[in-house]
Amino acid sequence: MITSPFSFFSLLMIFITAVLFCEKRLQWRLFKIIPALTFIYFGGMIGASLHIWELTPEMRLFIGKLKYYLLPMMLFLLLLKNDIRDVFKLGPRLMGSFLAVTASIVAGFIIVYTAFKSHFEVDAWQTLSILSSSWIGGSTNMAATQQGLNVADGSQALTYAFLMDNICASIWLVLMISFAPMREKFNKFSGANSADVDKIIDHINITAAKNEDKREYEFMDFMITIGLGLAVAGAVMVLGKQYVNPGNLTDENFLSGLRGFFSGSGWVVVLATIAGIIGSMTPLKSVKGPDHVGSVLLYVVVGLISTSTDFSTIDFGDTVFYILAGFLILLFHLMVLLIMAKVFKLDLYICGIASQANIGGSVSAPILAGTYNKALVPAGLMMGIFGSAIGTVSALMLAKVLMTL
Repeated sequence: MITSPFSFFSLLMIFITAVLFCEKRLQWRLFKIIPALTFIYFGGMIGASLHIWELTPEMRLFIGKLKYYLLPMMLFLLLLKNDIRDVFKLGPRLMGSFLAVTASIVAGFIIVYTAFKSHFEVDAWQTLSILSSSWIGGSTNMAATQQGLNVADGSQALTYAFLMDNICASIWLVLMISFAPMREKFNKFSGANSADVDKIIDHINITAAKNEDKREYEFMDFMITIGLGLAVAGAVMVLGKQYVNPGNLTDENFLSGLRGFFSGSGWVVVLATIAGIIGSMTPLKSVKGPDHVGSVLLYVVVGLISTSTDFSTIDFGDTVFYILAGFLILLFHLMVLLIMAKVFKLDLYICGIASQANIGGSVSAPILAGTYNKALVPAGLMMGIFGSAIGTVSALMLAKVLMTL
């Protein structure tokens, strides 16, 4: 049993590297269906449940602090390389579909929670809020929402959210991929014109070709990336802890509710997201390296979260109910998606990418897009990034709604 935090972290990094090596270098076909993050989730959880490392107070403190410091840096760097304005150039149908999908998912969470509230545990609103963040932009937002809601690592609320996300979302991805050969039948059902999607594909390819930096990576690229990421992370942590309180607002001031809407850590997440969006509209987006460093931090943060989740403390009788609730949310989302496709004559590719960009985020949306058509990979990536930008804030606001129900 591992008791040293640094030995634990070394093992975690070796495991993450091994999983990514199998996906990127060996290109195992399994990873085309199930993302590497899923294996990292389950691997970390299984390791904690088998007590390969001991979750002592010292270990939990180490995991919590490291995750807290890396999280805002990760959010900023992942958002920096994608100009959010490019997303709006993809056409009103694609953006409209994405936002409609987001609305259907949020509505699904509210409906299911309201219908089964008496069967849920007291802190179920935390579970569903954290899960909703992953289903509006991917796993990046789960860590951020957990931090924003001050949910402890290893808590049952967090563990249920992980289980629902991994089981339900993985099956959803497989379902979306299986629809790929049915595009013609689906478009006949919806009345969609595939030529509209083809024009979007051409626009994305042209834009990507213009912005691509062909030069090799240099030493200073990574130094600038790390320095810039740490600087922004440090700044937003200071501002977040101060609750963003300009003018020393009093309780009587109507604006005072703004700073108290989220906790201090919640403001850290929001400010890091805003910094990334603003930075993506400036020359900072030309810095080479943030996408790679941000991706590394994503896998590390997700790994840190999963390794503090001990299955052995879970009541699996309750777990089945939570998983069923997750499938009911997805079923509601699917019904809305089909109705929306029929009414607005949407192509299968648009519906699938918009759905997966929400539920899977920037990790699995490009995988699904590539399954449909390789030229759609940039669209899946950008839509996933857009989901990452709004997912955390949407989830924190949903948490406020669920608390009042």
